Amino acid sequence: MSKAKTTCLSKFGCHSMHTTGMDVFKPQAVEVLLLAIKKGWAAVSTDGGHDPAIGKFWDASWLSTNTKTHDGRSGKNGNRDINWGLLHNFASRSTIDQILIAKSITHQYYGSKPHHSYWNGCSTGGRQGYAVAQKYPELLDGILATAPAASFVNLVVGELWPLVVMNKAKVYPSNCELEYFRYQAIKACESEYDLKTGILEDPQACEWTPTSLVGEAFECEGQQVTISQEMAGVVQAIHDGPGSTVADKKFTGLAWGVPMTVLADITTTEDGTRSANPFSISANWLRQVILQDENFDFSTLDEDRWYSLWVSALSEFGGILNTDDPDLSKLRDSGTKMLTWHGIDDPAIPYQHTIEYRRKVEAIMGRDVDDYYRLFLAPGVLHCGGGVGPVPKDPLDSLVRWVEDNEQPETLEAEIVGADGDLITRNLCIYPAVARYIGIGDTKRASTWTCVGGTERPSTAEQVVESEFDYGSMHQAPLTGGGRKKEPGSHDNDKPDKKSGRAEEILGGLKDRIEGLGLGLHAQ
Repeated sequence: MSKAKTTCLSKFGCHSMHTTGMDVFKPQAVEVLLLAIKKGWAAVSTDGGHDPAIGKFWDASWLSTNTKTHDGRSGKNGNRDINWGLLHNFASRSTIDQILIAKSITHQYYGSKPHHSYWNGCSTGGRQGYAVAQKYPELLDGILATAPAASFVNLVVGELWPLVVMNKAKVYPSNCELEYFRYQAIKACESEYDLKTGILEDPQACEWTPTSLVGEAFECEGQQVTISQEMAGVVQAIHDGPGSTVADKKFTGLAWGVPMTVLADITTTEDGTRSANPFSISANWLRQVILQDENFDFSTLDEDRWYSLWVSALSEFGGILNTDDPDLSKLRDSGTKMLTWHGIDDPAIPYQHTIEYRRKVEAIMGRDVDDYYRLFLAPGVLHCGGGVGPVPKDPLDSLVRWVEDNEQPETLEAEIVGADGDLITRNLCIYPAVARYIGIGDTKRASTWTCVGGTERPSTAEQVVESEFDYGSMHQAPLTGGGRKKEPGSHDNDKPDKKSGRAEEILGGLKDRIEGLGLGLHAQ
């Protein structure tokens, strides 16, 4: 009797935070399922019990029970009560049910249990994958969680930050103007290698400031625009994020090179008056869930009100929806592997959130996190795919080889067809290493790039790792008693240091590439 693998592909979860191309969402879900089936897998997807119609995709009204006005009378546009059962389904319960039901059906159909089971999801699907990793990792053998919306509440409210910035300054840059700033940032920060790829490999190393453009004039949509101090200040604030206003960077802001027009969209009337458009997902969650006020006017949202809403939302929903607990001891002990990749140009879920989560995991779990949780960053790639950068070819296959053959992925093969029709290949580096051009050969070939850095890891778990969140001050205060820490002897700390081995691999790979180029060998 044939044995099958199962892969759980969450239809509602995979792209529920997708910011563009909603009309292609259904075909993408079907395509992923078909690819799995063609490889001999038993594949399952779920909408979590929600209406999958594209027109309702941004809508959060499925969480409502009774519709009533502020004084309690039935009404069309008043407050909405929350269906907490559906909220828990969305958070993680439907995910667990999906896995268990899929395994049961597969067993009944084939007469034997699947020999391996995997999760594959992006965005909310990535968040749900993290939920499984933190709570029930033993249900799966491998988890592919891409661009995870792990700090879901922080993202939903935080994505309104650009609107708050523009409302405060009363300055609303057009999409064309924002794209000019983005182009100038990329131009300034890629000049070291003079590659002109339109991709920033490491935006966090970019020290460019928009004020350097003040007074510069350019043409935008047929009109001459001169950059003002106020305009540059808005762009800088969108990049910086809330800063010291909110401790621990609950929303990171947008890195240089990332499209700002998704979250900083505007409307211009016939008389030229501009106003900010709220990000659709954030707007619906705020109106229909957090505020329960369908008529809320976002033009009135200032920093104080936004801050207050953030506190309220975290207090009420953070414990249910956020899957950013850095304690992965259950994942480690289960033997399950988790692989995450995240597009650096993701405007919906800033990649810095995933980096911050990874750093917190390392802080409490120690140096061997790579044994069960690996992160890869994809420069130039948008949310769950798209953009100008090479996209991972088949990260699920890499995960399967890691789980079943113990082939630990050091890089992910990625590719994209460029605007000129040429194939661009790249090997995405395991975090925290970054790709660097070796200075020889065609930059479109993976063989002309090498991964540098990333050899350092915490030698031991930190003793104080978790903190009490004060919803009044929005600050993290260390827990008394030292917080959570790894128990002595609970994990193998006697493994050899990986630093020297990783460094030798990098240098050896660089030498091989240079020699290969000299012999005229083609990139693989």
